[in-house]
Amino acid sequence: MNKRDSSSFFYRVFNRTLTLMELASLRKGGVAEVVEECNAAPNALVPDMARRKQDLLLDEKWKLLMKRARWFRVIPFLEFVIASGSMAIGNVHKGSDFDVLIGVRKGRIFTVRYLLNFVFSILGARRLDDNEGTSPNKLCFNHFVTEPTFAKEPFNFYRAELYRMMVPIYGSREALTRFFRANSWSGADPERNMEDLRFREKKPNAVRGAFEALLGGGTGNYIEQKIFMPIAMRRLKTYIKTKEKGGRVVISEEELEFHFELPYEKEFADLTFHE
Repeated sequence: MNKRDSSSFFYRVFNRTLTLMELASLRKGGVAEVVEECNAAPNALVPDMARRKQDLLLDEKWKLLMKRARWFRVIPFLEFVIASGSMAIGNVHKGSDFDVLIGVRKGRIFTVRYLLNFVFSILGARRLDDNEGTSPNKLCFNHFVTEPTFAKEPFNFYRAELYRMMVPIYGSREALTRFFRANSWSGADPERNMEDLRFREKKPNAVRGAFEALLGGGTGNYIEQKIFMPIAMRRLKTYIKTKEKGGRVVISEEELEFHFELPYEKEFADLTFHE
C-alpha cells in the first residue's frame, strides 16, 4: 500500500470523512486526480452529515481548548504546547479529551509537570483518570519532552500522520521550529505548522517571569532534583504497577510518556512509512 492509499485508509479507520481538498493534499496529482476519481465514483467524496456534525463539535472543542490555553502563559520553563490526537486529526466525539504534547526546558521536566497539574486541577480542567471517554474536554498531560527527545522511534505511519497534523497552540517559535525540524521525517514543517491561526506565540508574563527568576538557579535545581523528581519517580513507578504491561511508558529527566495502550499504532503496524 503506497503513502497516498495509506493516508486515505488512515482517516477511514479514524471515522473521519475527507473532503476533496484534503484528499487532494495527499495526492501528487492534486485536485485534478481527485476529480477524476470522483467522476468514477460520484458518491465517494460527498461529506456526509456525520462529518458536518463532527466539524461543528470540533469547532466548539477548539474554542474551549484555546480559552484554557491562556493559562499556559503562567507556567515557567514551558517551551511549547501542541494539540495532538483527535483535536489535531479532527475525529472528535462528545467524550473526547484534549491530548497535548508538552515541550519543556531540559532540567525542569518534573517542575513543569507538577505546576501544570496544580494549575489545571484548580481550574477543573485536568484529566484525572486513564479511561477513554470519561473526561470530556479535560487536558491530558501524558507526554512531556525535552530537546533530546523531540524525535524518537518508532518512525511508523501512524506517528508520521499524527505529527504532520499537530497544531501548536502555545510556545516559543524557536523551540517549536526545532521540534518540527526534528520531526521533518513525518512531513511536519515549521512554517506550515505554525501558520495555523490557533498558534499563540509565547509572550512575556509577569507571573512566569517571577517563577523563572526564583526557580532558574540553584534553588530550582534543588527543588527539581531533590524534591519533585524523587517524589514523582516513586509515585509514578507505583502507579505504573497498577497497569497492564504494554504500550509505551517512559520516566526520565528527558521525557515522561504514559501511553498504556497503543491500539492505533497496532492498527497500522503493517503499513510501511515512505517519506
